[in-house]
Amino acid sequence: MQKEYSLSLIALLKGIVYDHQREVWENLLQYEHDIKKYFLPLGLDLYIDKSEGFCFLRQIDWSEEENSLPKLAEKRPLNFLNSLLCIMLRKYLLERDAQGGSVRTTITQQEIINRIKIFLPVSSDEAKQQEKIITAINKIVEIGFLRKLNDQEYEIHRIIKGFVNADVIDEALKKLQQYAVERKTTD
Repeated sequence: MQKEYSLSLIALLKGIVYDHQREVWENLLQYEHDIKKYFLPLGLDLYIDKSEGFCFLRQIDWSEEENSLPKLAEKRPLNFLNSLLCIMLRKYLLERDAQGGSVRTTITQQEIINRIKIFLPVSSDEAKQQEKIITAINKIVEIGFLRKLNDQEYEIHRIIKGFVNADVIDEALKKLQQYAVERKTTD
């Protein structure tokens, strides 16, 4: 039995939906209430950022309830460098938004490396450290928070705003920097 919003259901089950996917996006907005109602019994919440033009499903944390459901999508923890990179990119996006201007935010590979190195302990092998940072950048591209434009430039996808809360950026960066210092003393 097909529903009027089956197109949106299928697209959401596949992943993130963007406003440039016109047919799906318009269908999703038209049937937003029904779609939310459809996914609620599965323990999924429809997260929509209309101003940024994206939406996705996220697990509802019902851990406090007696009859909590099993997780449909398990969280995959990021390692230290990937976490640091995501938080740094979100901070950069926040800074660029505060300056106004373009909706599209780009950053060079070298700028990413320079911003990340501030939070890393001094390394005797700069080339190895840079290689690790580039590997982390590639992982974030794979996750979907960055898009490679050319060999040296990336676009930060605004979807990162849905995953990295702006209120915790400075505190998280301090904790990650402290963690890096502690790792250096134990290595």
